[in-house]
Amino acid sequence: MDSRERVIRALELTGPDRLPVMHRTLPGAFIRYGRRLEALYEQYPSDVLLSPSLRAPFAHREPVAEGSGHGQSEDIWGCTWNSTTDDFLGQVVGHPLADWRALEDYVFPDPHSGREISQELVAAVGNDGHHHYVLAEAGSLYHRYTFLRGMEQGLMDVVEGRQEFQHVLKQITEFTLARVAFWCEFEEVDGIQISDDWGTQENLLINPRMWRRWFRPAYQRIIDAIHAGGKFAHLHSDGQIGAIIPDLIEMGWDEINPQVWAMDMDTLSRQCAGAICVRADLDRQWALPFGSASDVEAHVRETIAAFHRPQGGYIGYGQIGPDVPLENAGAMLRTLYAG
Repeated sequence: MDSRERVIRALELTGPDRLPVMHRTLPGAFIRYGRRLEALYEQYPSDVLLSPSLRAPFAHREPVAEGSGHGQSEDIWGCTWNSTTDDFLGQVVGHPLADWRALEDYVFPDPHSGREISQELVAAVGNDGHHHYVLAEAGSLYHRYTFLRGMEQGLMDVVEGRQEFQHVLKQITEFTLARVAFWCEFEEVDGIQISDDWGTQENLLINPRMWRRWFRPAYQRIIDAIHAGGKFAHLHSDGQIGAIIPDLIEMGWDEINPQVWAMDMDTLSRQCAGAICVRADLDRQWALPFGSASDVEAHVRETIAAFHRPQGGYIGYGQIGPDVPLENAGAMLRTLYAG
C-alpha cells in the first residue's frame, strides 16, 4: 500500500495498513534546525505530498511577504500584512473595507491569479508518480472577511447581518468556489482544503445559530463543488469548535483538522468515530514546545487511542515551529509511526 492509498483508506474508513502521517512546519523551524529537521522528516516521511516551495499544501501564489520578515506588503485583496520575523506568517494590519463607504469603489480580486502554482503541482506529482496524497488549499471565508473588515467589525457584522456583509461574504464564497473549480481540473489533486479558525480557547467565535445561518450554507456549496469534482473535502479550524462538530459531520466534510486538545477529547472521539476522519492537531501550546519527549509520546498515544481505529479515521499531524525542541519533534513522529 503506498502513501496515497493509505491516506484515502483513512479518509474513507476502509482500513489503511498503518496510521497515515502529514507534516506541518512553520518557516522558523527550518531556519532553526536546518538539515537536522530535514533528516528527521526523511526518517519519518509524510504520506501527503507537500508543495516543494511552500512546504505546505499546494496553494495559489499571492504577492504578499508572509513570513518574510520584510515589513509590510499588500495582498491581492488590498489587505496590508505586517511581517517582522521569518518564523511566522505575519498579521493583517490594514483592512480595505474597514469603512463601508469604500465598498462602492472596491474591486474584488481575480480568483485565477497565482495559477502558476499548477506548474509546480504537475511537476512534483509527476516526479512522485502520484504515490502520495495531494492536498490543495482553496482559501477561507471568515478569515478573509475579517482581513477585509477587521476582527472587531467582522464580529459586529455577523450580528447585524447588513446587506453589505451578505454581499461581501457572497463575493468571497464565489472567489473560493472558483479556486475549488481550478483545483478540480487537475487529476493530480486528491483533496481540497478550506481553512477557517472558528474557535477561541473556550468556545465558538460567534453564536452557533449565526454560524448556521450565514456560513453553513456557504460551506455546503463548497463541499458539494469539491465532491462534484471528485475530490475529498478537508476543513482546518483551530480552537474550541465542539458546538459545530455535529454540523461538520452532517455536511459531509471528509476530514476535519481541529485542535483536539482544546476540546473534550472523549466527546470528540465519540462524535467522530466511524463518521469522519480527524487530522488531530497535537498540542502546540504546551506538550510540543514545553513538555518532555515522554510528555509528547504520552500525548500522541492518548490521541491515537481516541481517534485511530482499524478501519481508519485518523491522520497523525503536529505543527513544528521554532519553539519545538527537535527531540520533541522526533518523539511525535516516532510515536505516530508506531501507531
